[in-house]
Amino acid sequence: MSEEIQRSILDVALAIERLNQAFEKRADALRQAGDAKELQQWLTATHAMRDSGNIYLSWAQHYGRSGGTDVAAEESELDESLDEGSTWPPDQHLAP
Repeated sequence: MSEEIQRSILDVALAIERLNQAFEKRADALRQAGDAKELQQWLTATHAMRDSGNIYLSWAQHYGRSGGTDVAAEESELDESLDEGSTWPPDQHLAP
């Protein structure tokens, strides 16, 4: 994977992490306001955005690795920076 692609994927991952944190802050505000119905809807949206971001990153890493190079040799390069199995943000619990 080229260094430019690797940096770009990391930039996207960090942006997704910031977005997920912003969504969680909104969920916290809804918890404090006691709006259970809106909170439940927001948590559903928050989970969907987090999952979509993880899917997007997984595909970006896959295609970034498969650009005519030896994918197996480069398989662990970006994994040191990003863990495909993790969620963004890590260890974030969104239960109401």
